[in-house]
Amino acid sequence: TKTRKRGERRGGPTRIMAMVPTAFDAVALAVAASLPQLVGSGLGLSFLPVVYFMTFRVRGLFAKFWAAPALCALMFLMEEGLAVASEPARAAPACLPMVLAVALHYMAVYYSVGLRTSSREALDSFADGVSSYLDEKCYKTKSLPKALYMKSERVLVAFACTTKIVAAIAYMVFFVLFNGLPTEGLLGCQGSKPAGLGAWLWALFILFWATEIMYHMSLYLSGNIQSRVEASFAMPVLQPTYWQWYLIALYAPTHALWLPLLLETIRTVVVSFLRMQDKEDTVISPVLYGIDMVHALFILHLKYSSSCTYPDAMLFRQICVSGFYMYSMFKFRYKKWKTWSKACIPVDARIYLPVHHKEITCFARKWQTGIEWPADGEVVKFPADHPITKKFGADIVVKYMETCHIIRQESRVQFEDDGSQVTVPFNRKTRMPAAWVCVEIPKKWGLKIAEKAMTTGLEGQFRVLHPLKDTKGVLSFFGDFGKAPLFAAKRYKKDPGGGYDVGDIGDISSLTNEAEIRAAKNRHVRLLKPYFQDCLMQEKAAEIGRRFNEVENLPVRKIEVLRACILEVDWDKELPALFLCEPFLDDNTPFRKFNNNDFIPGQQAVQNTPNMLSLFSYFSTNKQLLMCDIQGKKYRFTDPQFHSSEKESIDDDDYDDEDDRRDWLHSDGGKEMMKRVLLGLHEQKALHALCDRLWPDQMKEFSKEVEAWRADPEFQKQIEAWEKEAALYAKYFSNLNPVLDGGVGGFADMEEELDAAMKGST
Repeated sequence: TKTRKRGERRGGPTRIMAMVPTAFDAVALAVAASLPQLVGSGLGLSFLPVVYFMTFRVRGLFAKFWAAPALCALMFLMEEGLAVASEPARAAPACLPMVLAVALHYMAVYYSVGLRTSSREALDSFADGVSSYLDEKCYKTKSLPKALYMKSERVLVAFACTTKIVAAIAYMVFFVLFNGLPTEGLLGCQGSKPAGLGAWLWALFILFWATEIMYHMSLYLSGNIQSRVEASFAMPVLQPTYWQWYLIALYAPTHALWLPLLLETIRTVVVSFLRMQDKEDTVISPVLYGIDMVHALFILHLKYSSSCTYPDAMLFRQICVSGFYMYSMFKFRYKKWKTWSKACIPVDARIYLPVHHKEITCFARKWQTGIEWPADGEVVKFPADHPITKKFGADIVVKYMETCHIIRQESRVQFEDDGSQVTVPFNRKTRMPAAWVCVEIPKKWGLKIAEKAMTTGLEGQFRVLHPLKDTKGVLSFFGDFGKAPLFAAKRYKKDPGGGYDVGDIGDISSLTNEAEIRAAKNRHVRLLKPYFQDCLMQEKAAEIGRRFNEVENLPVRKIEVLRACILEVDWDKELPALFLCEPFLDDNTPFRKFNNNDFIPGQQAVQNTPNMLSLFSYFSTNKQLLMCDIQGKKYRFTDPQFHSSEKESIDDDDYDDEDDRRDWLHSDGGKEMMKRVLLGLHEQKALHALCDRLWPDQMKEFSKEVEAWRADPEFQKQIEAWEKEAALYAKYFSNLNPVLDGGVGGFADMEEELDAAMKGST
């Protein structure tokens, strides 16, 4: 059996997505073009809605952000008239601030790139010092709350976000103190133009300009991004917004801006706070954008009826930005609905749940409490007051299988005495490792699966994913998976042992040759054991994950390794189907592969937690096992791989003997692959700093091991070859940083971003 190769999930850079025109684009562009006509805007401001539309739909334009001052100057000339060009006293004060702002932005970012190159050690030392201090206060003396702890690569980012929070709060407090509350109510639009209010709007422009530059610089100074400066402006998390407030300060000095300023201040504080923790605001921002949109539509109605002098620059920003945000949220939910609406085929199903293995501490589900397992193959009897009896009655049968055998009917050619050939059916009985419970679930209990697999750029080399809905909670109940109704049902499209294509069951009907039909059917029914081994591997990984979370003073967030179960449908038909089922990771964060089952140059890996988990698995199993190939979303991981020290290399046979302790493991790369993964982990400086605090003795011994490997000239040659082979992961792993996901909001579908990049990678 061979281990999965590096190309199972193809890595590639997160790219700027090309604009594909849609029906929404036509509608949005029509609305953008008609807005100025509704409110009677000047010639210059009439282009503003179209500018908002283009920056929303073609984010690549921000890579040319240096041209923003020219655009603003052109709008000013068109708004004020071309004659103003001959009046420097009027044109210079209006255009110069944006020129200086953009020029200083580029200069500051280029300076941070150079400073990172020349003072890397000093910057890392400062960040490590702050992180060590917080580690001492948050975890050892516990004099500060744990939420204040920052890993070294987050320290400078946290400073930038904290500065923005303090500045935003201070601005709003002083704005209210000096200007008072609005006299016309929150929705008033007959705003006066008191002296000095314009200065407050220019101050807000400077606030956003300065804090956005600080955040941009912090990402370079901390080493979180290494992309070209021009390209970084197009990253969703770094797209400048201060140009919007420049136009508002230039054209909208009225008291009527009290509500939008309040909303933007609150939104800035919330997003910046969550950005420090690599989290996304899924509650407050949607509410604030909704209020913004309602307010803007109310003002638009008043302006259309000629009873409002609300500034057009702010009105256009409210309608466009809020509208695009709400559209993105709607699009994300529609995509989710479209995917899961295909899970519409009700199925009679069996689910298999592991309950005992001598090498694995299987998760004890709530419904198992107080239950005594019967003899092998017998039905489990539940008392009348048991939750299963109350919830399901006699509809669902649960069997205990101490020795689990799966029987499938195959066929073979048999030669008769007269030399003729006949196809003879026979039953193949395959024993699965571990003890299981088998739950038979009839259609009435609402398991629905999609006939076709999902199409995604993150599709694995060996498996495809079918959407599965648990409409009545039966799968969640028996698996103790929580309340979420969505599941990923993974099916092998290729045998992980032999590598042959299994294909879809539906494809068999298109075959005409009897031998091909027989071979295709046999391939389907023979592929059994890897599903059960995968389930047990995830059970083992979940066990290690639970122990990882119990580590005292753990300086990273707690994680979850998803458990799984086996789903068998159509078991009474000619071609039953097996799936490995687990809860679906449902959010806007991209599904990512955090480390590999092969060598990856250490400094390419940015996120420490999954790599720390891999090292913990090595230490906690006394160097017998290494959990790797960790993937998932944020801090929820799935589909791990293990290498063991019992095998020498990937070419040795796997553990096929039923009495062998590793009967739950397949695709084991042995010591050879274990060394390759460990070598990559050893090169990560930030990972070393974290692990040295928790496991100093093990880390010293680990370093000695790696030094001994490197002392071997042959091994050193292999390292050089691996580094060349692993070059394709350089850009992919540089995009694994959760810092670059935080605070994006609904303006970019990050799953779609990475998916498009993966499909386009070579």
